[in-house]
Amino acid sequence: MHTDTERCVRAVRSKDARFDGVFFTAVRTTRIYCRPSCPVAPPKPENMEFHPSAASCQRAGFRACKRCRPDTSPGSPQWNVRADAVARAMRLIQDGVVDREGV
Repeated sequence: MHTDTERCVRAVRSKDARFDGVFFTAVRTTRIYCRPSCPVAPPKPENMEFHPSAASCQRAGFRACKRCRPDTSPGSPQWNVRADAVARAMRLIQDGVVDREGV
């Protein structure tokens, strides 16, 4: 487990992406683990535990969050699915596809 609990709690509450990959937050009540920057509402501090890796969370019996995808690697297509979808939509709009074919 990660040792600086107060710092980890602050990072999770502020959704600080600088801590992504530094530690992972496991939620005891849901048995789900997340990145510090996960967009979901942060859990109560007493329900959090902190791990140094996704593998550590999985060994402890937690499953990956479906929103922040903490089990994926930075730069992989699964890492930021929303950004990929938005970028594709912007390209289609710029290329005039939406005007020609509709939504």
